[in-house]
Amino acid sequence: MARTVKVPVLGQSVEEVRIVQWFKKIGDTVAIGEALGELETDKTNMEFASTEAGVVLGFLAPVDSYVKVESPVVLVGEPGEAPPAPTSEEASTPAVVAPAPTPAVAPTSSPILGGGGGQLDASPRARRIADELGVSIRDLAGKGTGPGGRIIERDVEAAHAALTAAATQAEALLTPSLAGAGGLRVSPLAQAIATGEGVNLTEVAGSGAGGRITADDVRAAAVPVAPPAPTSVGARTVPLAGLRKRVADNLSKSVREKPHVTLNLSVDMTEANKLRKQLLPAIEKSDNVRISPTDLIVKACGHALKEHPMVNAHISGDTLTLFDAAHIGLAVSLGDDGLIVPVIKDVQSKGLTQLAKDRVDLAARARAMKLASDEVTGGTFTITNLGNYGVQSFNPIIPPPQVAILGVCAITDTIVAVNGQPAVRPMMGLSLSFDHRALDGAPAAAFLARVKELLETPGLLLA
Repeated sequence: MARTVKVPVLGQSVEEVRIVQWFKKIGDTVAIGEALGELETDKTNMEFASTEAGVVLGFLAPVDSYVKVESPVVLVGEPGEAPPAPTSEEASTPAVVAPAPTPAVAPTSSPILGGGGGQLDASPRARRIADELGVSIRDLAGKGTGPGGRIIERDVEAAHAALTAAATQAEALLTPSLAGAGGLRVSPLAQAIATGEGVNLTEVAGSGAGGRITADDVRAAAVPVAPPAPTSVGARTVPLAGLRKRVADNLSKSVREKPHVTLNLSVDMTEANKLRKQLLPAIEKSDNVRISPTDLIVKACGHALKEHPMVNAHISGDTLTLFDAAHIGLAVSLGDDGLIVPVIKDVQSKGLTQLAKDRVDLAARARAMKLASDEVTGGTFTITNLGNYGVQSFNPIIPPPQVAILGVCAITDTIVAVNGQPAVRPMMGLSLSFDHRALDGAPAAAFLARVKELLETPGLLLA
């Protein structure tokens, strides 16, 4: 009997994924835990393992489509078994959020249906309803939301609703001289199409009876709008797609929904640098890893988050969830392709050496796109470091559903007052952005001040 394999839950903030590719084809055998394909989230690309063993009978979502988590996407059964016939159009509709065109596949070999030989692929029920509502099935070509882009009942109903609304708008916009006797003679469908395509009906010659303007007349008059010309010589257009698009959507949502407030302060890194230099030789020799300033910052944040649980939290609607464990995400840049945020788990219980090992390993696999789903989810707090670029302060954007993110800035030699005398000290800027729905200024400032204190007296981190 056929079983379905679903998209796994990939963290609280991941609601949908893009199908990047399938590693298997129909008829291939698959074992439990074997990779079926590759998924893309707003955080990373990852392999998708099967939860069933058997033979692949079909795919319920095409490559490049977006599907919700926990949606069935693959059918697995026994050798020679045929895929189950759908009981209704709704049951046969894949969990596709934004389907992309895919090659047609014969219904006998895959649940994904497609029109062959250039013919339009629409269900019999969709065709019947289209005839009843006066909707042209051909106008829905390429817009079907059924399996493999098949046109189904709800596509026809949606098109009819849109045409009705457009026709109403067109009638309201027509002047009395055009709508009345002696004016233009236009079919309601032609009016609707003209409104949607931006066609001026006074410039259209009617081919219908008595000069009536038909839908085909309007379609012929519709001219595709050319893309805007480059503003200067050498300009080029780059599509916002893939991981870059997902990151953009995620952070845009954060800015819209979260009232961001950013606090800035400077940390004297004199003692932290001394401690790091003292620890470097022994740790590098015994564990083949170098302690970096980032490791000290992560350790300090782990301590501070344990003492300030309101910062170590998620917010969702009217609910605030506080966590005992500090799972800290470290933003890793992928250049123009975006960024990935691998998560170091249980920071509060790890020493500097282990934190350094985790950081090096996760960062390397992040750049190689080799992270597992549980390594980019579950973060309770995030650190993003722009210090290598000489940045003095910035306003980092909080990754949902977290309530805070720490921006780390450059360490620069700065003249400061020490015991009433000018002195040059290595000063580092910290920028904490927090969600004002979850935190007020005072507790956020107290957390940031504690991180500063721990870095300026780093012996506390070894206790």
